[in-house]
Amino acid sequence: LLRNFPFVGERIGARVDARWSSAVRSCALALILCRAGLAFDLSALRRLIGVVARLAVLPCLAEAVTVFLLAILLFGFPPAWAAMMAFVVAPISPAVVVPGLLALQEAGYGTKTGIPTMVLAAAPLDDVLCIAGFGICLGLAGGEGGQWFDIVRAPLELVLGVAAGTAGAAAVAALTPPAADVDVRGRIALLLGMAVCCAFGLKRASFAGASALSVLVLAVAVARAWGSTASKAVSARLADVWNHIAQPLLFGLVGAAVAVDTLDPRVVGLGLVMLFCSLGVRSCMAFAAVGGRGLRWQERLFAALAWLPKATVQAAIGGIALDEAADEGERKMGREILAVAVLAILATAPLGAVAISVGGPRLLTLDPAAETPKAATAPEPAPDGEQDKVVIDDAPPCECEALGTAAPRELDREAFPVAAAGAERGRVDADDEATGESGASPDSEASARAGNPRAGAKRAPSAGDFHSVAPAGAPGAPAHLVRTG
Repeated sequence: LLRNFPFVGERIGARVDARWSSAVRSCALALILCRAGLAFDLSALRRLIGVVARLAVLPCLAEAVTVFLLAILLFGFPPAWAAMMAFVVAPISPAVVVPGLLALQEAGYGTKTGIPTMVLAAAPLDDVLCIAGFGICLGLAGGEGGQWFDIVRAPLELVLGVAAGTAGAAAVAALTPPAADVDVRGRIALLLGMAVCCAFGLKRASFAGASALSVLVLAVAVARAWGSTASKAVSARLADVWNHIAQPLLFGLVGAAVAVDTLDPRVVGLGLVMLFCSLGVRSCMAFAAVGGRGLRWQERLFAALAWLPKATVQAAIGGIALDEAADEGERKMGREILAVAVLAILATAPLGAVAISVGGPRLLTLDPAAETPKAATAPEPAPDGEQDKVVIDDAPPCECEALGTAAPRELDREAFPVAAAGAERGRVDADDEATGESGASPDSEASARAGNPRAGAKRAPSAGDFHSVAPAGAPGAPAHLVRTG
């Protein structure tokens, strides 16, 4: 909002250096991908590997084909530029999707069926495919790079991403063996340092699509080497860094890159029609792609909703076509591609974030293992001055009439010494009966065997005596004082 106010926008968003903004966004994205990798469920990924592949490829290609056709029909683009617009609009944003999915996974939603893991694994692959496709189309449209190299870019980036992440994980694991004490700060520094090296190194080598995949593979392999204890400790600390530092920076910088005043009303209208059609096709294809694995329709609907948000990739590559334009006609098409990219961010990023956070608890099943029962707590010790009181509770009014009240009440030892002593004696007798022990002492039992039948026998209660009755099945519970006779 501040970026687009008349006077304030010139001094806030417009003065953000584009290179620094891109670098900070890359670091924040590396951090959230590290969190995703540390929380990755490999068993669920093996079980859903076919679904992950379908979810990463089919919705992306379906939306790209839809945008390609509409760009030719509505904007009059040539095929190469229409394909460039298609791969600018199609990719989802891990910066929007991953935090919401991690929050649901930590709360226990969908973990039994592996929905968060499935979407987390497919998100970088979706971006790799779209960025590689954009590079191919840029080369076909007359940009830099050979066409044959651009055609093989997609599989090459997949291989490079996995290889770079695996090599980085081996280095981190060698420096922090799992048997060592959990040094959270040291492990975070090593993990984030290696993640930033992978991300920036691959971007520097013109393999931007492989950067996100390499960071995710790095974190997954490191978590497997460290073990669950160290991984959870590091992930918890990364969550604090993300919530208080990285997340505000990432979304603030993405918002600062959106300039509403550059949007042409005609482009806005046509772009909204294009987005409405393409998102509808993407959602239907995502719903169909996750079928066949016994998922409920609610879980498939959530996967379709989680596959909507767009932000970081559009902000990163939306202006490249304009930068590579050679004449005024291409610059006009580049401005329209950038405008549609901005419109996609405005229309889908907040909508997708709300859909994930609100729809997740309603559409996904809560894992029973996440519902930890409330731990039983020991009774608090009595305050000073309360130890000399005996509690009388739940006694019928007729049994407490000598006390002048019904139950419950407390009996002071000094005011009622006889009754209090009887209550304590009754509690001890109740405890002995519950444990199977006799209330008679060894001396009294010996006297009884010697011929004194009265020795060791309990005195019969007399009229007006009080004796305590402990509640059944609750040894040591507060005793009731009952008047006998």
